[in-house]
Amino acid sequence: MKIDHPIPIGRSQSQPVGGHPVSPDFLHYRGTAVQALDELSQAQTLGQLLDRAHMMWCGPACEQTMACTFLHYPRVAPPPGTPRAQRSRYNKETADLFPLMGGDEYDPSSVKVHEVDFWPLLRAVAGQVGAGKGLPVDYSDWSKKGDATAAASVRYACRDAIQYMANWSGERYADSPVAVHYTAFAVIVDELCIPPLDLVQGRFRMYGRSAADLAQVMDEQGWGSDGPQVMLALIRQFMLQYAEKVEHASDPGRTRLKAHLNKTPNMWDALIYRTHTANCYGVAIAVGRVLGSGPSSFTWLWDSSICNATSMDLCKHPIEIYGYDYQNATASPRFFHQRRTAYRSIYLDLIDDLVASGAPEALVHYGRSGFLFVQTQERYHERRASRRMPLTPAITTHLHDLFGDTPADSSLERRFHPYKAG
Repeated sequence: MKIDHPIPIGRSQSQPVGGHPVSPDFLHYRGTAVQALDELSQAQTLGQLLDRAHMMWCGPACEQTMACTFLHYPRVAPPPGTPRAQRSRYNKETADLFPLMGGDEYDPSSVKVHEVDFWPLLRAVAGQVGAGKGLPVDYSDWSKKGDATAAASVRYACRDAIQYMANWSGERYADSPVAVHYTAFAVIVDELCIPPLDLVQGRFRMYGRSAADLAQVMDEQGWGSDGPQVMLALIRQFMLQYAEKVEHASDPGRTRLKAHLNKTPNMWDALIYRTHTANCYGVAIAVGRVLGSGPSSFTWLWDSSICNATSMDLCKHPIEIYGYDYQNATASPRFFHQRRTAYRSIYLDLIDDLVASGAPEALVHYGRSGFLFVQTQERYHERRASRRMPLTPAITTHLHDLFGDTPADSSLERRFHPYKAG
């Protein structure tokens, strides 16, 4: 299929951005991003895809426990360093002045250790869906914004991706079109229920592009080990998003995932799962490449990613949309107050650690950017209004320049349908 993409203004498709790797080169897999997608596309079931992606990440020695870094984050606090960014004004000493942020105190004892092993939960869902295609929930619209077509959902997701990249990268937002395209894939899976096998096998496309097309550009532009890593992060996001939606559609009031993740005052499990489903980690690497932030530790990338997701949720409280989400990280019939306090406290700890340990300014800004993009992007105000806002002429031009003119093909349109539950 011909890819529908004019060359964006100011940069050729082959011109690299941020030549040095951002992420640590720890993957067991040593091939290119294209080779990784090709191998993953051979999976026939969701369980096989989960196993293949995990093998590329960890290798055969991983015992698939809570020590596994493909599904979990066994955090080790970073050592002190020379700060490269200013400390946030919203911090441990000022947080209790802002009760609208979801809580009225800071708890220094909030734990950052897993209690729940994600592997059995994902295995159960993988067994339930089998090949992960042809389910009634597939390609249903979860945006709660009344999209009438798949093209509308894709177009608005790409608008969001451009705005996110501008909030994270400023005037350099379009320097790396493939980073914007990657971000759009990370956005759309929140809006539509997309079978992960359709992602890796190329059946799902946005503006004519598949995940493999993005991988090819990354390889051509010298992303190196960052390429396979961001692709595996995207596939992980699609798998966890799919598991979440399939379970919710099967029984909106009772899901094993939600029950296990929200059963104790410990927020860490739900917070890590929530960060996975937003793919903040993969996008953090893309943003680091756009801004040339240089090599970053696994802890910096993960802490920044957690803060990105958490700052967004904190800022959803004042505009009263936090409760609109189908899956709520702090939801618990018994421990809501404790979990809400822990959610905010973990953010305050991690954002301080990023600054004190000398993380790149780009990652510190990325971590606290929810304070900016929730206020400035239509996406969040559309959620409150339950309807879309018209695209401005300027946004329409940017969409044309960065993405093209045909958001969805006829196959995607045929499969698109509203999701009614919840």
